[in-house]
Amino acid sequence: MLKPGAAAPTLLLGALIALAPMTMDIYLASMPSMVGALSASPDEVQLTLSVYMYAWGCAQLWAGPLSDRFGRRPALLWGLGIFVCASIVCAMSRNIWTLIGGRLVQGLMMAPIAVVPRAIARDLYAGEMAAHVLSLMGVVLGIAPIVAPIIGSHLHVWFGWQANFLFVAAFAAVLFVAAHAALPETLRVPDARATALPVIAANYARLLRSRRYLEYLLVAAFGQSALFAFIAGSSFVFVAVLGRGETDFGMLFGSVMLGSLAGATISSRRVKRVGIDRLIGAGTATMLAAGTVLAALAWLRVDHPAAVVAPMSVFMLALMMTMPGATAAALTPFPDIAGSASSLLFFVQFAVASTAALIVGLTFDGTARPMASTIAVASLGTFLSFRLARRA
Repeated sequence: MLKPGAAAPTLLLGALIALAPMTMDIYLASMPSMVGALSASPDEVQLTLSVYMYAWGCAQLWAGPLSDRFGRRPALLWGLGIFVCASIVCAMSRNIWTLIGGRLVQGLMMAPIAVVPRAIARDLYAGEMAAHVLSLMGVVLGIAPIVAPIIGSHLHVWFGWQANFLFVAAFAAVLFVAAHAALPETLRVPDARATALPVIAANYARLLRSRRYLEYLLVAAFGQSALFAFIAGSSFVFVAVLGRGETDFGMLFGSVMLGSLAGATISSRRVKRVGIDRLIGAGTATMLAAGTVLAALAWLRVDHPAAVVAPMSVFMLALMMTMPGATAAALTPFPDIAGSASSLLFFVQFAVASTAALIVGLTFDGTARPMASTIAVASLGTFLSFRLARRA
């Protein structure tokens, strides 16, 4: 069994939450070519991403209470097992609607896979130590968006788009075996009433009455919205607008995500020294600056990969300076309902962020402007949410 404080549990928890961006990012390079392969429209192919995001977000509401009721291990292992099956269905799809159905189930099962590791971190740690551990998990998390599109682009060239989903299924199966063998149950006292609707409603009402919780919830929601806008629009911008191939897309996308790895590393090292709020303040200001530059270059029609990669790399660095602290600060006051607090936090994040991704898809006009503008507006929302809440 894993022991709290050791490197192994942090690595495993980080790998579990890394499954989420890997599932989103690994097939991005394939999306333009999937239009022809599945006889679908670009909007329908982008719907595979939006459906996954919406399903993931909505399922957050029950994933946390289930883990509070039955324990962290059962919720996680059931989620991983069904996720593997759904990934195989995606790989076997012969039309767009079967693929969308598989993505729907993937998203539903991603909820416990994403919620439980963070709830485990809250079970074991609190405050700035929790932010430190979440930042270390974020370092592992930050690797996935770098390597996933590179792996996915090569799998696409060598074997076709289906190989991306088979790879995800194999990775999830390995995580299932590792979690089953080594992950302890960290919930000390299961709440038998956690899944009762009146209790769920009361817990969520309690959270929504907390100004501190709402403050950090909005910071995280707008930050996630900018990230999802980039994920939704990047393949079409790099491949369709800038004329880069699938392999080039993997390298360009991975270059942007290097910023997230750097930001997670900075956050893990600095949060205990400077405090959560100072780090979030610096991160949100940098996000706003990077988002503004990105939008300005897009509207000036600077059609070069560097006009996207450079500001987005800075944005990702700032995002990962912000998100672990915002998550820890929101969850710390609620140790008795950490699962529910985590669920509501990520539900709101994904509800707002999935809408941002959908807007990018619906407004795509053959330029980078819809994606860049959405990122800039979301960055402004993150900046204002933190500062107005702090002033209040």
